[in-house]
Amino acid sequence: MAPASTIEGLDPRFFRPCIFAMLRELDYGTRATVNNGVSSGPHATPMLVSMSAWDAADGRHIGTTEAFDRLEPGEIRKFDADGPLGTLPDVPAGDVLAVVHVVPEAMAGRPAVDAGIAAMQAHVLASDDFIEYYQRPKGVVTGVAYQTGPLNDTRLSSTRSTVCQAPKVIVSDPVDTLFLLMNVSTSFGYADPVRMDYWILGADGSRVARSHVEVPPFTFRLVSATEALEHAGKLEEYRAGGGLGMFLGLSRNGTLVPISLTRNKVTGAIACDHTLPPKFYLSTWGGEPRHAANARLEAEFFADVPAPQPAGAAAP
Repeated sequence: MAPASTIEGLDPRFFRPCIFAMLRELDYGTRATVNNGVSSGPHATPMLVSMSAWDAADGRHIGTTEAFDRLEPGEIRKFDADGPLGTLPDVPAGDVLAVVHVVPEAMAGRPAVDAGIAAMQAHVLASDDFIEYYQRPKGVVTGVAYQTGPLNDTRLSSTRSTVCQAPKVIVSDPVDTLFLLMNVSTSFGYADPVRMDYWILGADGSRVARSHVEVPPFTFRLVSATEALEHAGKLEEYRAGGGLGMFLGLSRNGTLVPISLTRNKVTGAIACDHTLPPKFYLSTWGGEPRHAANARLEAEFFADVPAPQPAGAAAP
């Protein structure tokens, strides 16, 4: 059977999403730089920009803005996320999960479209949005560029899992490393929590601390390496060994967006990074090799963890 060339019944707001967390409880503001990266060719088109927001505590949909910008092919724009967020009613005081919708103008406002996969891929691969955090009032600024195309939709991928390998667990006094894990999909009706099991490894590869985290739909969770080590009774030992190591995580019932945040709790200085999916450094990743690699990782590190129930398909 030939692979599908279109995704039928896609909500066009998830044609080219930009997904990020607003870390308001840590007192950071958020600026997003989004672009219409396809400047020429058959997929070049003006794009309209709007934004949806969810309460990160419980996944409540706060609302979706009207289109607040229009990008011509090749145009790029930077805005403070508090601007569009402020147009929505009943915004919580705490953390917010946001999705900026970058939608082809011809699709905007329609409840569902049959979207060409080639066009979606062209726009996602050319996107590289930049999410910038700035601390109030100290003026610390940092950011990270990444792509987050449509996720957790069985029409796009039959395998929904995440491997997170991050050799950047830095823990000292007063530095902590936080792992930001976001759970989103292509439907506002998505209702699947995703579980990630993880180990913190020492610089020599030794297994130091183990735990897991559940991320409800349309929320994010921050995993503190300091807290995980402290809970395992290994914090002082880890610090004495240099305070450097690796985060190794596996989710088997859904895809999460992982970002690492190394933060000085006194000065507010923060460094952000992402972990590239394995396909970026393993050319054969996908299909059976992906299943085999996940199975080996599971057997080696998480063999005693009961397999989570498969997440349901995102409703079209």
